[in-house]
Amino acid sequence: MVMSRFLSLLFGAALATAVAAQEIPGVRATLHPVRSIVAAGGNVELKLLLDVKADADLPGELLSGTALTVTVDDKPGPQIAEKGAAGAVHLLAGTRIERTITLPAARLVPNAAPGGFAVVGLSWTGLAGSSCVVKVAPDSSNVDLAQLDFAKTKVVLVTSKGEMTVSFRPDKAPGHVENFLKLCKQGFYDGTKFHRVIRNFMIQGGDPNTKDDAKQALWGQGGPGYQINAEFNDIKHVRGVLSMARSSDPNSAGSQFYVVHKDSNHLDGQYTAFGHLEAGADTLDAIANTPCAPGDRPIEPVVLHAAVILPVKK
Repeated sequence: MVMSRFLSLLFGAALATAVAAQEIPGVRATLHPVRSIVAAGGNVELKLLLDVKADADLPGELLSGTALTVTVDDKPGPQIAEKGAAGAVHLLAGTRIERTITLPAARLVPNAAPGGFAVVGLSWTGLAGSSCVVKVAPDSSNVDLAQLDFAKTKVVLVTSKGEMTVSFRPDKAPGHVENFLKLCKQGFYDGTKFHRVIRNFMIQGGDPNTKDDAKQALWGQGGPGYQINAEFNDIKHVRGVLSMARSSDPNSAGSQFYVVHKDSNHLDGQYTAFGHLEAGADTLDAIANTPCAPGDRPIEPVVLHAAVILPVKK
């Protein structure tokens, strides 16, 4: 409808003003994050949904302003307040408004702890139903790999299908563990896609070419510009195992990795396994079950938004 097109132009990238829920009867408001885990150096993206069940006049500030109450680890955090447009907009029953709000994570958590997540609570002041929680992860770029206990350090893979947490076996493949963590620290994997997905086998990602849709002919061929020697070991390729992809040359692994979806013991001793899934089996299943085109490429891209290091020092 004409009104909806007008509103889509009106909405900015912010949240809402302090409006009591009883002042806008017939309007249901919800707030949720686009991603539940965000790196400290990234942006928090939120979706504000307003479902108009009965004709209502919405304050212009609700449509273009900001009034967020913030808590960080259950303690008061910085308040986000930005005045929006004055006046009101009359909306008809059945109108559905969706706003995308982008805020720097550093604005919400100015002093992110180096070793763990900050739990950020966000609520739209005075507006019922408009609250959510986001976890802000430490900035991996500041991690000193030389100080890490690789056996205890973990990585959270934040994907468009959810999160997976992986741990490592430096006792079996120290070079592969260090290489993977180095690439995570560099942000190498951020924005890559899982380009090869085979249900009941494995999900594969880590190719930098997948950041560019114009390079689809080269997906599956990219790497970090170097190769590392194989570290074949006795880790079985069972469900949840993290292993490195390679070409026919045993010493050709670089950045591409895969997570086993279903026990695949024919890979044992042929590929370097170096870790396993600690949490996120539901995300593994969601990725593995995504519909794929010929060539095992997901029809709807599955993006690895960030690979966040959870450091544990020696």
